[in-house]
Amino acid sequence: MLTRPDAGPGCSWMKGLQESLPKPSVPPETPNPWFRWFWGFYLFLMLVLVPLTRPWSSVNLNGTREYQSRMRIAGMPLMAVGAHPSAVIAIGGRPTGLIAIGGVAVGVVAIGGLAFGGIALGGLSAAIFALGGGALGWWAIGGGAAGRYAFGGLAFGDYAYAGNGVAYGYHEASGRQKEKLLE
Repeated sequence: MLTRPDAGPGCSWMKGLQESLPKPSVPPETPNPWFRWFWGFYLFLMLVLVPLTRPWSSVNLNGTREYQSRMRIAGMPLMAVGAHPSAVIAIGGRPTGLIAIGGVAVGVVAIGGLAFGGIALGGLSAAIFALGGGALGWWAIGGGAAGRYAFGGLAFGDYAYAGNGVAYGYHEASGRQKEKLLE
């Protein structure tokens, strides 16, 4: 591959993205009085009105609704809902399937608080393509990202891009603070 001597490391679209991001601004000295009214109303709503309406009286916390569709694909139900569903499309507490949506999701496409699979979206994600607050994968995007290609506020990887954050990269690092490891 031919490159210009003055080009430097990194791809042009990533450099353009970093330059187009707004720089952090200094917050104003005095807070806006509108925020005080907003938070005052919010506290009134949560502490006074919600306990009076008792929304939890209609919620059934004892049982978990279980459902499995009768249609089967390769021996698995097409859709299942419950505490531990296993199906092509699984929704529940700890789902497993091709598409898993729930608390601790495991699947080809996993969406949940903890997500593991080929494509994972969640609070903590581990996958080939991981997107979440904490992301671990070949391609990782999140607040804290670790992987071959990592993009986030704190990025670790072979190619790490952090925008205005901190990037630690083996081959390349791009961010406000950047370091190359293991040279």
